[in-house]
Formats: sequence, C-alpha cells, structure tokens
Amino acid sequence: MGSLIEFLKRETALNALEKSIKHAKVVQSCVEELGKGLIILLKERNPEKAHDVFHQVDIIENNADKLRREIQKDVSVGELNPSVRQNLSHLVKRMDDVANCCTGVARRISTVPERFWDQSSEETIQIVLEMMETTITCASYLDKILIDLLEERKNLNEYSNQINQYEHTIDLLNIKLRQSLQQTNYDVNQFTVFTVGNTFDILEAISDSIEGVADYIMVLVTSTESL
Repeated sequence: MGSLIEFLKRETALNALEKSIKHAKVVQSCVEELGKGLIILLKERNPEKAHDVFHQVDIIENNADKLRREIQKDVSVGELNPSVRQNLSHLVKRMDDVANCCTGVARRISTVPERFWDQSSEETIQIVLEMMETTITCASYLDKILIDLLEERKNLNEYSNQINQYEHTIDLLNIKLRQSLQQTNYDVNQFTVFTVGNTFDILEAISDSIEGVADYIMVLVTSTESL
C-alpha cells in the first residue's frame, strides 16, 4: 500500500491513529445527540429540554474540533512528506465537517418558534424524524470505514455503498419534506420560514458530509499517487 497507510502502521503514528478513530466516534456522538434533541423537540414537545440537548451537540462538536487540532499537531511533528500530511489532514477535516453540520442544525432549530411546529402537519414531523434517524444510521459507518481503512480494508466498498445508499434515501426524504411543507399554510414570520429552510438544508448536508468522507477514503485507496 501507499505511504499514508504505511505511515499509519508505524509505532510513531499510533497516537494519531487512535485519535482519528476517537474523532470519528465523537462525530458520531454529535449526530446521535442531535437526533435525541429532535425527538424531544418534535415528538415529546419539550423545547426547554431539547434546547439543553442541542447545547450538548455544540459541546461535542467543540470536543471534535479539539481532537482534530491534536491530530493535525501529531501529524505535523511526524516524519511525513507533504502529500501524506495533506491527505490525512483532509480526511480528518471532512470528518469534522459532519459535526459542524450537526451544530449548524442544533443552533438554528433552537431559534424556531413553537408555533411553527404546532402548525406543521404530522407528515412533516415524521419526515424530519425519519431523515434524522436515517442520518444516524448513515453516521454509524464512519468509524467502521475509518477502522477498515487503517486495518485490513476488506469492507471499504460495502461500507461506502451503504453510506451512498443512505445518503440517497435522505435526498429523497428531503424532497418529500419540501413537498409536505408547501402543503401547509403557515402563519409565521417570513424570517422563520427562511430559518427553517436553511436548517433543513444543513440537516440534509450532514449525510452529504458523511458521503464526502467515504468518497475521499475510496479516492485514497484507489489512487496510487496519493497514498
């Protein structure tokens, strides 16, 4: 295999390797916590409790940022050529983008007034929750595909295909959500409508970012020059 994989097998890289896997798990926790918050907000209708959970998403994302910086520091002090350093940094950054999207949803959805959800149809609520549930399942492959990249690389294609399929499902749900939203006559501030639309855009972008991680990993594996 190429230099990135060989580097990650070295004893000097174990710290960065362990932190990379830990980083993936923290990012997954960020997605899962966002899911908990949406259930509390939209199903249990407890905005105060949901706000606390959404704040936890922000804290977890901050922890992911700290890990990313530590990994980049470990990589920078190691004996790496510039291309390998760049590849590993890009991989960790793409992973961090997933957590950033979660925070984007959590921060924005906390500002949406309760009256918007009160006026939303049951179909709309269910689609949002289904999107989130599918996103959590999609994110569950993040640590799997990273661990497989760094170990035997036997299931990379399978994991990547699973992520792609879940991302496509979320795309279809997003279209269905837009249709459902337009079938409701909302009596809310126009800025609320804008905020909600922006929030759902970022919700859909979480799976896009996960797919970006998988796609980049497949590029690293198949490229004879980058690895």
